[in-house]
Amino acid sequence: MIKWLRRVTPDLFLAAVVALLITLALDKLDTIESDRIVGGVRWAARDGLTIDERIGVFEQSIRRSIFFHQPVLVAGAAIIVGFICRNRRWAWLTAIMATVPALLMGAGFLVDAPLTGSVVVASYVTLAVFLASLSVVVRNRLVPAVARE
Repeated sequence: MIKWLRRVTPDLFLAAVVALLITLALDKLDTIESDRIVGGVRWAARDGLTIDERIGVFEQSIRRSIFFHQPVLVAGAAIIVGFICRNRRWAWLTAIMATVPALLMGAGFLVDAPLTGSVVVASYVTLAVFLASLSVVVRNRLVPAVARE
């Protein structure tokens, strides 16, 4: 058990660091989106738009976050984990653990639509697993001596 923990701990630390970076990036994107929403709502109020059109500004922001910002963060995290992960056989699992903040945020936006939320989370997980595995393959081809350990 101790040997296993010694082998797994660096990858868990890597997953935690990448998850922290994703959380910081999501916070920064949230700030940018908040500014965009405030500008959109002010524009909508100035033109005398209806409350539905004002709500549309929020919906556009959520769509942009779910379908663009978060998948980009998941992809980046999976690639980083795939290249840096010590235990290459478990890189896909480490990538899933590293992308948990994005998974939770994607599910949180769609908590009232469980089927859509499940599809979004499954897509993020598939993207993370695929890109982490692909990164491991690329890393093994780029550095064949290290891969033979």
